[in-house]
Amino acid sequence: MGPGDLLILILGLGVAGFAKGTTGMGLPLVATPLLAGVFGPRAAVVIVTIPIFAANSLLLLQGWRRLDVLRGIAPILVASAAGTALGVNLLALLDQRTFAILISAMVAIFLVRGDRLIGDDPGARRARILGPAVGFVGGVLQGTTSIASPLIGSFFHARKMDRHEYVIVLAAIFELNAAIQLAGYALLGLYTPDILAIGLLGLVPTLLALMAGIFFRGRLDQGRFRQLIVVLLVLSVANLLWRSFGV
Repeated sequence: MGPGDLLILILGLGVAGFAKGTTGMGLPLVATPLLAGVFGPRAAVVIVTIPIFAANSLLLLQGWRRLDVLRGIAPILVASAAGTALGVNLLALLDQRTFAILISAMVAIFLVRGDRLIGDDPGARRARILGPAVGFVGGVLQGTTSIASPLIGSFFHARKMDRHEYVIVLAAIFELNAAIQLAGYALLGLYTPDILAIGLLGLVPTLLALMAGIFFRGRLDQGRFRQLIVVLLVLSVANLLWRSFGV
């Protein structure tokens, strides 16, 4: 890895870590495309799982007082974990273009009509059915691309959660999925010494920027936070389509 590649790694994971600390998402969204240009798409997906796991661990530790919010999303966590396990084994097989279209359509629906689709009661039947379905598809997306935030993030944005609880919920889902990714990729022999070294090196800029993002989130009010989430979701869909279709 030359100096230019190292600079991309540091800057890419630094920006990604800041986005993650601020909004609870955005780490693989920002980092994976940048790393893919240097190390290749498949290697980038594997590398970024290491910073993802570490970043979500730190977010959960930082917000441990709010972990009781996870009791209400247990079915989503289970479904997401199952989807990730499937996605890990489909890493090189899924049609990314079809997936990109489906995910983009679902994100658009959640942003435009998500509040009506889910309703005000998270315990309602439609919410109980829709939540695990979103979790499963998001898990498959994370297992194959490491990028589940467009779908998972837009779903919980539609539920109008408090900004700190929103980050904790996303961190918990992505943490569980990342643990499955780590185990699955290890069993598949994808963590070569070089990839492991790059992933561990990437922890430094990721975690430093993550802490800066956490500090910045504390200065945002709920309205500004939700606006930032919408911007990041729109960018994520644009990025997903660009990666899939080159437009």
